[in-house]
Amino acid sequence: MPVHPSSTRRGLLLGGLGAGLAGMLPAGVGELPAGQGDPRKVGSNGNAEVPSTLVSLADYGGRPGVAPAILAGAFHQGFAALAAAGGGTLFVPGGLYDFGTLVDDAAVLCRDARDIAISAYGATFVGRTPARSIPNLFYFFNFYNVTVAGASFIDRGFTPWFNWQGMYCVGLQADAPSSRFRMVDCSAQRVVGLLSTHNNATTRRFLEDVSVQGEVRDTYYGVSASCIQRGVDVDLTCHNVRRAFIAYALQDARIAVRLATTLDWPGSNGLVALVSGGAHLGNVENVRVSVDVTGASIHGSYVHFYHQGPERLGVMRDIDATVNAVHLRGANSLFSFDHETDGVRRRTSRTWDRIALHGKIVGPFTGKVVSNASVSDAPGTVYLDRNLAALADRDGLAPNFRVRPP
Repeated sequence: MPVHPSSTRRGLLLGGLGAGLAGMLPAGVGELPAGQGDPRKVGSNGNAEVPSTLVSLADYGGRPGVAPAILAGAFHQGFAALAAAGGGTLFVPGGLYDFGTLVDDAAVLCRDARDIAISAYGATFVGRTPARSIPNLFYFFNFYNVTVAGASFIDRGFTPWFNWQGMYCVGLQADAPSSRFRMVDCSAQRVVGLLSTHNNATTRRFLEDVSVQGEVRDTYYGVSASCIQRGVDVDLTCHNVRRAFIAYALQDARIAVRLATTLDWPGSNGLVALVSGGAHLGNVENVRVSVDVTGASIHGSYVHFYHQGPERLGVMRDIDATVNAVHLRGANSLFSFDHETDGVRRRTSRTWDRIALHGKIVGPFTGKVVSNASVSDAPGTVYLDRNLAALADRDGLAPNFRVRPP
């Protein structure tokens, strides 16, 4: 199959070919999620820094309407061609790509990908999860410098009312050093999550530098990014999501979420959950979180500082968190601090320290600024900015919650 050279290393554009494809999307495009990708970007690889080699999925039989096995095979052949060429971009022409019924295994497994980009503006990947399982559509096992740009995803079998019935669009796992994974301008509708990592406390040292930018609508998760050694950057626009972001042992990260919600969607105890399972599983350190929220309140809080498990020691520190609420109806808490084992503990030996809370509230607000169900016996300080402190019931908070000095 042909491998095409290109003269552009960054910001690959297919020029006239891309412009022509943008007007050839099938009737099924009406099913695509909002924000599926700017058609003017068709052919872009999201400014990926990859070699100039270009291959098209269509060269390997990967076209809208083909059987799922042919479609998966086309991706495998395209990845193999790029590996043989030392990297490059796999172009996916616009259209609806149906992977059929999804089972527990990944529909497309890619091992040891290096210096590749998938250009999928105008393309939507569809599957159906028929039972309570969590398959992955794309699964990258060990990688370096991989970008997925412009892809949209839908699971026709997903339901938010059952835990764990639906697909993750992309899964990551590593047992060798793996870094620089990016999703750019990607969107998902009615899935369990846009991206999930699958390492654990033992293998977390292998994963770092993961970036996700896109939109999720009517989903369970946005991004689940647990057990990454360092370097997580997430920027999501969300509509009706149970949990936009969750991570265990998160370090050196920036999380930005913009959310609108309605009462007909299930929520959770925290929109953004920063979780420590204890010191041996990894502390949470050096994190910046920003949440802008409007609509009906379906979450117990919007940033959840969440200690879990029986281990006595564990620290969350050097965290800056902002929640801006605009006309939020029926709010619970903006921020929550607790430690849960078989239930929420009233006291804990775990630590919250050097945490700064910021935010603004526009419109009526009937909830709490801070909920502190588990009072810490360990030294540590949580600062509220003066704007939040003026609204908070500070008499109900532990002494370590203080107003930040001017």
